[in-house]
Amino acid sequence: MRPPDNTAQDKDLINSVSDLNVANGETWKERKDPFSTKGPTSTTLVDFEAIAPPPPSKRFINDNSASQYNTVSSHQYMDVARSSASRFGQTLHESTHVLPSMSYGSMPIHPTYQSGMQSSSSTLPMSNHPPFQYQQPAFSVLQQQQHLQAYHPSIMVPPQSPTLASYYFEGSNSWFDQDPKRLRSPSAHVDTDYTQMMQHRQQWYTMNAAAANLMVGYGFADAQAMQQWLLQQQQTYAQASMNAMYQLPGSNPMLLNGQAYQTLQQQQQAILMQQLYSQQHLISSMAVPSSVPPIEAHYMDNVQRRKHSLKHMGAPSRTSQAYSASIPHPSQFAINSQLSVTQMLQAGAIDSSEASRDQLLAYAHTLYANTPYNPTLLELLHLLNSLHPTHLPTLLLLACVYFTQRNYQASLHYNQLILKQDPQYVEAMSNIGTTLRSMGRTSEAEQWWYQAVKLRPGYWDAVENLVGVLCSSQSHDKAKKTVTAISHAGHDDANATKLIRYKEALNVCDFVEQFFFKSSPDADVKATTIGRLESAIKPPKDLPKHQIPRLQNLFYAKGNLKYAMGDMIGARHEYEKGLEVVFGGRSMLEVVNQVASAIGSTSVAQAYRHGTLVESNALPLILLHPEQAARLLSITFPETGGVLPGLAGTDHHSTSPTSIDTVTTSSIQQAAQTTSTILLTLAKMFQDMMNPSSSTSPTAIAAAAADETSTKPTMSILLPLYYLSLSLNPSPSTANNLGIILSNISGAASANAIFIQDKPRQQQQPQNPVTGTSLALQYYSYGLQLDPRHPHLYTNLGSLLKDMGHLNEAVRMYEKAVECNPRFDVALANLGNAIKDMGRVQDSVQWYKRAVEVNANFVDAICGLVNSLGGICDWRGRGSVGDEHGVDAVGRFIPSSGDVKSCSGWIGRVVQIVDKQLQEGVVWGTGVLKWKQENGLHFLEYLVDCAVRSISQDVNVRANAKKALMKRGVAIMQRSSDKVNEGAWVIRLIERTIRRLQRSWYIATYGATIATDKSVPAIMVSPNLAQRYKRPSIPSMLPTPAVPTVLPFHTFTYPLDARQIRLISHRNALRISHSTLTSSWVPSHVYPPPAPPAPRYKIGYVSSDFNNHPLAHLMQSVFGFHDKNRFEVYCYATTASDSTPYRLKIEGEAEHFIDVSTWTHQQIVSRLHEDGIHILINLNGYTKGARNEIMAARPCPVQCSFMGFAGTLAGGWCDWIIADPIVCPPEMVSCEQWRYRRAHHGSETVGDFTGDIDPESALDNFVYTEKFIYMPHSYFVNDHKQGFREEEDKTMVRDLSDPWELEELKRWKMRREVFPDLPDDVIIFANFNQLYKLEPGTFRLWLRIIERVPNSIIWLLRFPPAGEANLKRTAMEWCGPQVAQRVVFTDVAPKHIHIHRGRVADLFLDTPECNAHTTAADILWSGTPILTWPKYMHKMCSRVGASIARATSFGDEMIVQSEHAYEERAVALANGLKYSYDHSNGEMKRVGSGALHDLRKRLFTTREHSRLFDTLRWTRNLEAGYIEAWKRWVTGEEFEDINGNLDHSGCIWVTDPDDINLR
Repeated sequence: MRPPDNTAQDKDLINSVSDLNVANGETWKERKDPFSTKGPTSTTLVDFEAIAPPPPSKRFINDNSASQYNTVSSHQYMDVARSSASRFGQTLHESTHVLPSMSYGSMPIHPTYQSGMQSSSSTLPMSNHPPFQYQQPAFSVLQQQQHLQAYHPSIMVPPQSPTLASYYFEGSNSWFDQDPKRLRSPSAHVDTDYTQMMQHRQQWYTMNAAAANLMVGYGFADAQAMQQWLLQQQQTYAQASMNAMYQLPGSNPMLLNGQAYQTLQQQQQAILMQQLYSQQHLISSMAVPSSVPPIEAHYMDNVQRRKHSLKHMGAPSRTSQAYSASIPHPSQFAINSQLSVTQMLQAGAIDSSEASRDQLLAYAHTLYANTPYNPTLLELLHLLNSLHPTHLPTLLLLACVYFTQRNYQASLHYNQLILKQDPQYVEAMSNIGTTLRSMGRTSEAEQWWYQAVKLRPGYWDAVENLVGVLCSSQSHDKAKKTVTAISHAGHDDANATKLIRYKEALNVCDFVEQFFFKSSPDADVKATTIGRLESAIKPPKDLPKHQIPRLQNLFYAKGNLKYAMGDMIGARHEYEKGLEVVFGGRSMLEVVNQVASAIGSTSVAQAYRHGTLVESNALPLILLHPEQAARLLSITFPETGGVLPGLAGTDHHSTSPTSIDTVTTSSIQQAAQTTSTILLTLAKMFQDMMNPSSSTSPTAIAAAAADETSTKPTMSILLPLYYLSLSLNPSPSTANNLGIILSNISGAASANAIFIQDKPRQQQQPQNPVTGTSLALQYYSYGLQLDPRHPHLYTNLGSLLKDMGHLNEAVRMYEKAVECNPRFDVALANLGNAIKDMGRVQDSVQWYKRAVEVNANFVDAICGLVNSLGGICDWRGRGSVGDEHGVDAVGRFIPSSGDVKSCSGWIGRVVQIVDKQLQEGVVWGTGVLKWKQENGLHFLEYLVDCAVRSISQDVNVRANAKKALMKRGVAIMQRSSDKVNEGAWVIRLIERTIRRLQRSWYIATYGATIATDKSVPAIMVSPNLAQRYKRPSIPSMLPTPAVPTVLPFHTFTYPLDARQIRLISHRNALRISHSTLTSSWVPSHVYPPPAPPAPRYKIGYVSSDFNNHPLAHLMQSVFGFHDKNRFEVYCYATTASDSTPYRLKIEGEAEHFIDVSTWTHQQIVSRLHEDGIHILINLNGYTKGARNEIMAARPCPVQCSFMGFAGTLAGGWCDWIIADPIVCPPEMVSCEQWRYRRAHHGSETVGDFTGDIDPESALDNFVYTEKFIYMPHSYFVNDHKQGFREEEDKTMVRDLSDPWELEELKRWKMRREVFPDLPDDVIIFANFNQLYKLEPGTFRLWLRIIERVPNSIIWLLRFPPAGEANLKRTAMEWCGPQVAQRVVFTDVAPKHIHIHRGRVADLFLDTPECNAHTTAADILWSGTPILTWPKYMHKMCSRVGASIARATSFGDEMIVQSEHAYEERAVALANGLKYSYDHSNGEMKRVGSGALHDLRKRLFTTREHSRLFDTLRWTRNLEAGYIEAWKRWVTGEEFEDINGNLDHSGCIWVTDPDDINLR
């Protein structure tokens, strides 16, 4: 069953990636072993209990440029925990994309959208969204354990630092001029489209009126027949309008002579040229217009377009040639020669004819576009004005020239002259507004724009100017009038003013939209903003094609405004409308369906052919290579040649050929750019909806996610949005975003995805399956081809490599990112993370500091900096939280103020971050219980039905349970408590139901049989059984939950309370549960329970640490000590063998040892089920190498946590923690607190279940959600008696028969070896923990102790070496040189030496914040006493020392309960220790006396019989706990809602049969 080894493929993959041209032909260097996961060398030791993982690494984006792309064959991709991958198999040719720079400005965010604000105006939105950063959880890949020969003094290894993903959504809406200083140019052209459109509509209305008579008079059968007739009339009218517009008859109807007819043609064609040029201007950028291209470019483009139009109208070819030859070319006026007006008059080029006027005006436009300050320009225009004083286009251009030359008064004068002749000339009105704004008279400008928009809502220049000023103004008199009222509603004045202005802008947009739709002859078009599933809108048929991009911008602008005002639902609807108008009336869901159909989904294609759409939760996942995504538009819409269907001139249901003659290239490009941006904006919104806690407006986003009128966002919808955006605009930013998303797609999901088969199946070469990881690498590489200096792409590529276990390559990529942008905060933080993971903690600090300097609010960098600074004891600026001691910015010690609410410095920032993130996460899953399923039931009803079905067959029991659960569910839906996490409640109930269904299956099959002597067959799953025990499923609308930046491992040393610690673990457990239970490999039914023990219980241990690791050091004998008559032990190793004695011993002594290091989660879970495991033990928890997804799949009835992680896992997939009542007091256990509250009639929180308090509740009096198997003596097992005995020194034994006397000689000798210059009477205090466990309060306590014991030193380890200098500096500053010089450091020693040299110390001073674990057992085995303080009730890691000390039977002498008692006990023991010298027998011996010496002697002489070191006894007691846990599961005693016997403890209390006392 063991899958093949993919090591060769792994090497090929990394080599292929490392050969990528990163920039200027530079490749990675110093890649000695790309697969090396080596940490410190043998001289640098890793504390597996304490290395805090650096914060996640982030991923980013950007645009422009291109580079050569080196392709790699498909066999080079690896299957590393996700399955293997394939490259595209083609060479990506170098190409250059000239893309506009699109940056996002700050977007105002309001929590709610207040409608009903009355204003005479309308709206237009802020165009830019802020860069989106989103934390991506780490999906660690298996890494081979390094063969470390050095001592690893502790047990818990933190997980690898998760990588951070950064999305950069570029794009802009040019309608918004957010900088008031930027000037807009007035329009110099007349809008001819409006007149034509209104004429069209008038004709249409006339036809509609006549149609009613026709229907009666001509006997139309029904309205549909009449509508068909009207459509034919419209098409006829449209053709006639086009002929009339161009006015180019195919014959000479007036019978003019040749010269006269040619002159008439020239005049008409000159007018046409001007009209086309005007149209070209109208579709230009809607922000600050760029300089108008040379008229010759417009001229030639229009000539060619005109030729094409004539050809389609059936004009003979000679006419086209004659037309082309007859048009007066503006270059005839010799622009370069700069002819004066006088010269033109003398040459006869100017006369008073209209033809001459129009030609000269065209020439003037050319001058204006190229040399607006040319003196000839004004001279020419004034001459034309004198010849034609009432010609309004001449006056309009005159006003524009004076505006450009900043003669605003003259500009106003000529615009006013226009209005005297035509009071409704909106072009002049709009230009007056532009001029007034440039003069600082913004309020007056608004009124002119309002008037222009009111007269002509379709005049885009006025609309965009008005909306732009409304969105950019910071304060206006009109807005100020209502500021006070809004301020009372909770807004500050600035935000209230913005809100008013945005509402006005939105009103403008609504007014314009109503003009185009409610007044449109298209009766089927709806302008509604709700019910997007009902219908998609189409652009009005009388709207010129080249104006569709401007209409699209209107919707995009409305979406941005609503987004800014907190109306996420409304914003989404507007964005989707912006897509619908350019996709030919297709809804977003229909577009995605068409994409899936074109890619090859037969089910979607069949549904589409039958006129139905597949909903988002049933759409297949689409995986495309970059070059396939780049041509997706052509693949999906082949009939339009890759042009957006809405611009292709045909209805999307028609199969007739299309024409884009009426749409200019610039319009198509503009629409493509805007569409790409809208797609990215929707993608960002959908990602926020799928993970609301990551949004800047989590509440509003959560409400949008719960909206039942819209398509539910899923990955199957999200990916096509990105693909289409990339197809429209090949942006490296989009490629980067795709890479991030694809990198987190599981292998199981990839296996069920659809993709394009580029070659016929018979021609395809065998390839590895496409996976998200392989595609992510391709998209990052594709993006770097577009822009080889893109820092975000380098960052994300580095993060992907880091997640794959290749730190060296990852560091190289992060360095490239920083090289491209030295102020790139995420790249800086990621570089710090990677360097820290390499064991270079000191080196990581500089990168974190640089990241925080760039972005003071960068959460991940702050946490990384605090972790690294704490790891090397650089406490400057640490501050303090609550009543703990602290350190100020310059390093001074700050005694506790006693203020429990105090919060300062770096550590204070971290606690504030934790509080904020935990509060934000509460909104996860909001609305999921209200979600309606296909059967019409709300999800709550479905979930409750599943839950009660699992409890009992009794009708009354079910009815009562259903009533109670429905009551709680309804209360949660009503949000009766602000601490209720709806998504968490759903996951908890699902996991609770799964466990009870599994038990029901057991009882139905085997009865209440606990064990049997006869073999019983295993359950065979039939379709009926699978349906009966169907697992309740997580709804697709429930996104993956976010996790706090502070990982569970970090909570050991942070000043966090019980609720904070519980929630950090709980949120991580929820993510694991969600990702596992939504995986395709998990069956639809619960896993069948194993057959009863017959007679042996099957125990399974899962661990990544069956190697040279502290866990193996401690437990190596346990697996062989199990009673083989009663237990069958299975060890599942998730890491490969390191061939050390520890691994070989466990492999040899365990009855079954299975190396599953290369197996997937599914394969491991299947093997557990096949093996029939009754009790499964997780030896990792939240530490490095954990495979918690195995537990989350619930393959076994009873699942426990032990040793790996000193804290709660807070997941429904962990039932029991193996511990003792000292290390985990029952007062801090959920089930015990529930019983106490029930007995004392305490109130319940809304999220509670029977026997289970909601982990999300506000209660701070419990931390553990699991029940406990309480071991007698201590839970902390060790193997010192078997594995770490000291070889006898025969030279010292001689005549010494007393072991204690021999020990004293060994101790004396070793002391002089370790400290050769230390006087004999010096007391040696010691601590061998990694330095991250040390905090300022404890270090100051130690310094006080050695101050009071003058003949003493404190012996610490260089663990890490960088901590030595910081601690010595701190000691010098706090206590002076006399004390500082007595802080002594040595290197870390190998394991055996470390254990035995512990005897040199007189007293081991434990770290109260996070105790010594393995080190404490090592020290006590050497005979040295410890002094420990179990500082916190809610922190297991701070109570381990007390548990271990208690098991020696001398715990009362080594355990204290306060800081003061700690100091006094240490001083008393040290001062009471005396040494004398005995010279008898001719040899000097040192003889000790005092309480400390007596305690040492008792510890040493009793260790052979101590409960602490009796591993066999410990194993027998553990077995008793296992049997009881199994019995309680079978009988239902474990389940409070089934058993009903709640008078005794919910935990298991194991008693040692040899103990006299019960506890």
